[in-house]
Amino acid sequence: MTRVKLCFVRHIQDEFSSLKISRQRRYQLRRKRDGMCPQCDAKAVDGFVFCQECLIKKREWQRKYHGCVKLYMNAKSYKL
Repeated sequence: MTRVKLCFVRHIQDEFSSLKISRQRRYQLRRKRDGMCPQCDAKAVDGFVFCQECLIKKREWQRKYHGCVKLYMNAKSYKL
């Protein structure tokens, strides 16, 4: 007979463990708490949830989705 090696998974115990939310949302909240971008592995920009690349992608996607033509140059994301 061959031996089967058992490995035990350590569960993360923090303030998000007891919440009734999905695994993906828990991961996003932990990244936000740690100052990281929830979509990629970069550090978030001060005062924002996302990194600079994701912030620009999100801004341009929203402009396209809502059909906005005008650029609001005084927006925080343009001043970076």
